[in-house]
Amino acid sequence: MNVAFFLKPKSEVFYLQDSMPLARALHQMRLSGYTSVPVIDRDGRYVGAVNEGDFLRALARTDGEHLQLAIASDAECKRVRDILSRDRNPSGRIDEPVEVLVSRTAGQNFLPIVDDRGVFIGIVTRRNVIRYFLESR
Repeated sequence: MNVAFFLKPKSEVFYLQDSMPLARALHQMRLSGYTSVPVIDRDGRYVGAVNEGDFLRALARTDGEHLQLAIASDAECKRVRDILSRDRNPSGRIDEPVEVLVSRTAGQNFLPIVDDRGVFIGIVTRRNVIRYFLESR
């Protein structure tokens, strides 16, 4: 068995473009209901993941005592790439052993899968991996 068995293809995955303004990206993410999503560049390559906390940190400032929200123009000027967490949810490859898949999904909600060129082709969710092993008992 390989990773392809668990793959949710890109066409069925919610993701953001790294060039999107924060305001639009946050709106779309809220509509999707997801709290963490993959981010791709204009060439379709996986570049990282963003979560709700990344948006909060980008749009809120604190002086130690008071929280100040950024003005709307900040949310239009900044792009997803500006708040991207490149070290969160590192990608995997379609040809990785299932053991690697299991260990990687244990620590993150989804594992982005890329092809040989780094192009995003889909995700493997922790839920699907767990479901498979529960049903195969």
